[in-house]
Amino acid sequence: MKKILIVENDLNLGTTLTDALEMQDFKVLYLATDEGIMSKFYDFQPDIVILDVMLHGTLDGFEIAKLMREENNTPILFTTSRDGQEDFQKGFSINNSDYVRKPYRLMEIILRLKKLLPNPKIIDSPETFQLGNYSFFPIEQLLMFDGEKINLDKRESTLLNLLCKNTDVFMSRNKIIERIWNEKESKSKAGSLNNVITNLRKYLQQDDRIILESRIGLGVRLLIK
Repeated sequence: MKKILIVENDLNLGTTLTDALEMQDFKVLYLATDEGIMSKFYDFQPDIVILDVMLHGTLDGFEIAKLMREENNTPILFTTSRDGQEDFQKGFSINNSDYVRKPYRLMEIILRLKKLLPNPKIIDSPETFQLGNYSFFPIEQLLMFDGEKINLDKRESTLLNLLCKNTDVFMSRNKIIERIWNEKESKSKAGSLNNVITNLRKYLQQDDRIILESRIGLGVRLLIK
């Protein structure tokens, strides 16, 4: 399992990015500040670093990157909301790095990571599913319908992704719960799973060709007429 260190000042963005990359089977260490960053970098030994340029600390992203470069050549993907030419030049002056401006789409991050990683096969191409009149982007935890964005949480996106990959086939509730919550004991999560299913039905109700079916003893499946 490849490891990614994320250093991101924006907590909401950092959490969303962490969830998306964990869904891609990465082991992720997320830091919101530069406090103790080098010791954590040494301990974690990431395969790649996603580094916010603008940090609320004593060091900015470029200064941290220079410290990392004194030790090794770990790939670095810089992110920033600033668009100055000077930042752009600084980012690309550091070898084995790339640079992306905010706001970015999570799919763009995935593609840039694929470019930077030593083994490009480690990340599959980002998937998009067409569900009737809906488009589903698992990496971004996003549904789109007629230009409207519907943001899913991690559990909703994980379940919909599982069902999209197994269309018309019932998946057992035990298997779903194990995949979403990483628990083999399903009884304690039965109510939570029902809530996730209810939410997905609500999101998908604008296209009556889409059926999210749940049957006792069989499990859950996604049908598209």
